[in-house]
Amino acid sequence: MKLTTRFLLILLGIAVLPLLLSVGWNIYQYNSSVTSYFELHRGLSRLSAANVDEWFLNTNRNLAFLYEFENPLRGRQINEAEVIQQAARINSDIMSLSLVGKDGKEQFFLQSEKVKEPKSLASFQLDLIKKARDSGIVSTGEVLCNQGQAYFPIVYPLVDERVVVFHFSMDKLLEKINAQRPGRSGRVFISDGQGRPLPCQDMKGMSYTPDEMKKVFRSGGRTGTISAFKFSGEDYSGAYAAIDKLDWAAVSVQSEGELYGKQRKSILVFSLLAVAIVGITMVVVFLISNRIIVPINSMVSGVKGFLRTQHLDQIIPLQGWPEIRVLVGVLNRLMLELQAYRAFQLNQIVEEKGKAQALIDTISDGVLLIDDRGSLIYSNNTALKLLGIPKISPEVSVPRSVKNEAFFNSLTEMLASKEKYLRAELDAPLVGETSTVTKSFRMISNQFLLATLKRPGRVIIIRDITSEKEIEKAKEDFFHMITHDMRAPLSTLQGYTELLMKKIPPSPSTDKYLASMLYSSRRLRGMIDDILNTTKLERGTMTMSLDTVDAEAIITRVKENHEPVAGPKNIKLFVIPLPSKIMVTADPILLERVITNIIGNALKFTPGGGSITLSAWETPEEVFFSVADTGPGIPENKRAEIFEKYSQMEEHKSMGFGLGLAMCKMTVELHKGRIWVESEAGKGSKFIFTVSKSMAYPPPPVPSPS
Repeated sequence: MKLTTRFLLILLGIAVLPLLLSVGWNIYQYNSSVTSYFELHRGLSRLSAANVDEWFLNTNRNLAFLYEFENPLRGRQINEAEVIQQAARINSDIMSLSLVGKDGKEQFFLQSEKVKEPKSLASFQLDLIKKARDSGIVSTGEVLCNQGQAYFPIVYPLVDERVVVFHFSMDKLLEKINAQRPGRSGRVFISDGQGRPLPCQDMKGMSYTPDEMKKVFRSGGRTGTISAFKFSGEDYSGAYAAIDKLDWAAVSVQSEGELYGKQRKSILVFSLLAVAIVGITMVVVFLISNRIIVPINSMVSGVKGFLRTQHLDQIIPLQGWPEIRVLVGVLNRLMLELQAYRAFQLNQIVEEKGKAQALIDTISDGVLLIDDRGSLIYSNNTALKLLGIPKISPEVSVPRSVKNEAFFNSLTEMLASKEKYLRAELDAPLVGETSTVTKSFRMISNQFLLATLKRPGRVIIIRDITSEKEIEKAKEDFFHMITHDMRAPLSTLQGYTELLMKKIPPSPSTDKYLASMLYSSRRLRGMIDDILNTTKLERGTMTMSLDTVDAEAIITRVKENHEPVAGPKNIKLFVIPLPSKIMVTADPILLERVITNIIGNALKFTPGGGSITLSAWETPEEVFFSVADTGPGIPENKRAEIFEKYSQMEEHKSMGFGLGLAMCKMTVELHKGRIWVESEAGKGSKFIFTVSKSMAYPPPPVPSPS
């Protein structure tokens, strides 16, 4: 980079940086304001949608009196006209109520005096009446705007092909919603699903294309934002919220000029000011260039020539301001004096070589250079100390002279190999002044050609990786800690799912989804437990909470927990009734986890239409548990291997971690039992495990002194 450019950048940084910070702050404030505005409009649209939903629910409640018409158990005749009149008097929101016979003629209608239209409003809903009569369900129509009054029509079909036509007033609702005006240009209104504003709303100065609004609704979700939308040719922004009970949406918008026009002008002013200062700075730089930068460039060129030729052919001309000329004179004198020291350059090179040698000798890695005959060409002190070699001499050869047995064996294998690049890890005991410490090392070897004899040799790096191993162990411990910590939020999800199953009224679809959620959370919880339990079992730190367990109760509970998965797969689950109660002393949580893992595997591999059978029995010494399925079976050579950690059949590699059966085996052995599988290819598998009756029952708690 030229000096002129650097000088220009420094001045620009000093002059323009504060302005850029101001622009950045304005942009930040602008973004914060935009976020706040959008949050305001989201709140207004959601509030308006909630108001419409509440109004619609109240409207539905006003239809309750029709139960008198539909009640099949009524024991007396009722005067329908009287019921209708009474309902109209009680419900002030009902502006018009008509009873239309199956011949399409109006048998009775009652209309509020507030309605300006003299004829029955039902005459405007002929298509809606036909739709309700044909479908047999309650139908709602488009909002009717008649003489400045808004009515919401609902047609209720009766069992005798008559229909009741209601018109509910929407004036108060629309006035309440339209009265919300965020800012001077803000507007809140209700739009139907086609993007059209509902009739009888004040949309003066807010004309727009409904199809464009419909695209906005489709591109978002239940709620969303609106940006740069054209209302009467002006850009508006805001938000909308869908109305749950109707195919409508509440829209809150405000002109972009009012929203953030001032912030945009402020950013523009600061940006123009920054551009102006940049221009002024460039003019200043070029004005002083001849007095400072040109002389400095001459000095740079002169010094580069001196360094290239190691001789000052021509002095640098004196030019520029007086201070610059003094600097040029000092530089000329300095280069003339440097020529006198050229004879010392060789000594400097030797000194630098010594520094490099010292660096190699003091690094923590051991470095060896060995020729193809095993002779030691070079070694730093670290490598000599690790290998137990006193010093480099013609009698030293590798690996014969290596005293440490671990390094001797590893070097023997490396030097015997024909591979160009080798890598090995080993644990080697190192004898210290007071004790022997075992450390981990990584040996890296690569071939090279000797420059003089053209023979291949090897460079070997010995690196102490004890700390890396400790870090790897810490990573593993951290992983298990994280897995352990996942149990708390998972328990919360499972608990709330169970609570929902109790609180929500029963229904086939809801029960199905909640049961699936509960099963999935239990399955994930089980996978986490498998990881943690496997680690504890391997380390011998697993502690059991022994209790008396009812064998039939536990297998029945596991069967019920897996029915949400077995049902959709058309797999039948059976529990063979026990002839008598079987009680066993065991850890109930671990025992249930073993049965869960086995039945979980059976569900994975049993095809639809199959079955899984759980059973238990006992002998004087043991209690037996069995899970039999009608799956594809397990080959004989795999029946012992599947109980090993991370072991899976090749075709099932993508169906789990390979920890479940290994954890089962270790858990059963902790209960002084055995586990095995009986299987025949194509005829299913039967997993059997035992729990010893010799397990010690936990001692009773010691009563506290009174």
